[in-house]
Amino acid sequence: MRYDEIQSSLQRASVLLKAMSNERRLQILCYLSEGEHSVNELCRLVGLSQSALSQHLAKMRRDGLVQPRRVKQTVYYSVAGGEVRRILDTLHELYCPSGIEQSDDQPSPAPPHPFDSEPASKA
Repeated sequence: MRYDEIQSSLQRASVLLKAMSNERRLQILCYLSEGEHSVNELCRLVGLSQSALSQHLAKMRRDGLVQPRRVKQTVYYSVAGGEVRRILDTLHELYCPSGIEQSDDQPSPAPPHPFDSEPASKA
């Protein structure tokens, strides 16, 4: 790979990772990785106002992470491109191990802290 090709690849990776580094945007992308959602659905799922959500979606659209689709008055968003999906799949594999699947309405319980358990008594 030539130097200019490497620089171009690094720049693209940097843009994607910077856009994904915001916790709210990553949350939005996680929902979109499950399938297309309308703006109203995303507002409900992530708990943001339409104005705040629109700002996040605009940044992700500019950075090539999501793509909109308009049907009459409703705008639907989905993950744009295979590279974004592959990154999300890798993050899901690393941080959402199988067997810990949750329903959308139930927050996950915090794992027990190792220091919360009582020390074993000495006999």
